[in-house]
Amino acid sequence: MNFVNMFRELNSGKLIGRFAFIVMLIIGVAFSVYAAKDDCTNIDGDGAVAIQEVDEEDVGVANDYDEVVEEDDRKGVIYLAVIGGAQPKANACGLIPKNDAGAWTGWGGPLNFDNVTIGEGGNTRNHIVIGGTYFERGIGAHAIATLVYDLTGDKYLKFEAYVGMSDEKDPGGCGHGGSSDFTFSIDGKEAFKSERLTGSDGGENVEAVKVEFNIPSGAKELTIVMGDGGDGIGCDHSTIGDAKLLTGQALAVEPANKLPTIWGHLKARY
Repeated sequence: MNFVNMFRELNSGKLIGRFAFIVMLIIGVAFSVYAAKDDCTNIDGDGAVAIQEVDEEDVGVANDYDEVVEEDDRKGVIYLAVIGGAQPKANACGLIPKNDAGAWTGWGGPLNFDNVTIGEGGNTRNHIVIGGTYFERGIGAHAIATLVYDLTGDKYLKFEAYVGMSDEKDPGGCGHGGSSDFTFSIDGKEAFKSERLTGSDGGENVEAVKVEFNIPSGAKELTIVMGDGGDGIGCDHSTIGDAKLLTGQALAVEPANKLPTIWGHLKARY
């Protein structure tokens, strides 16, 4: 573009319009953020059974923890939520399910807060502790539960989470702190299935199991089923910690805080 044409476009307002568009684009990128817990519908206070940080967690004490998985603040991280989020495009809290809310928990519903366990229903929810680890973000429900998330709102490349039983059933609720199995499917194809998990085993807490799989290009929905472990739904306070979808922007940066990988039964189908 020569100076004569530039001057003509400036007079016609075209150049100003182009400049304004570029500035707005830069501002949009600069202020893009991750899905933050503070923007969700969270409980106010400690919950019915307050969590407590200790030097070494004890299977005989409910909701004590000695490890923490903090919220992942990388840009391009989209957390799964149930109340404060949006769909099919996530908002500042995260992405919520698209299926009927009546299917989100097998007991103790309706779900009314983000980042909490099922508790004993209603206003008895608690912050999420699995196997002595506190998760700042996560989903708590009761078996049998099904959540279906729309994946068409962004270009998601990977899913990560931890699964297990809520420590609110310690010590020894139903003999083993409840049991559950967790199945994750993309467009009807199984991507991950855990073994039967209990809250405790042999007098020790059962640690959270890592879930991790890639999301194929063009994927439309993620389905999560929290089963009853094959022995009925009693005490099955099924919990998913740090459940998040990752875009290319997030994968370009190493997370600052993560647990050592505790592998479950991974069935990669892609």
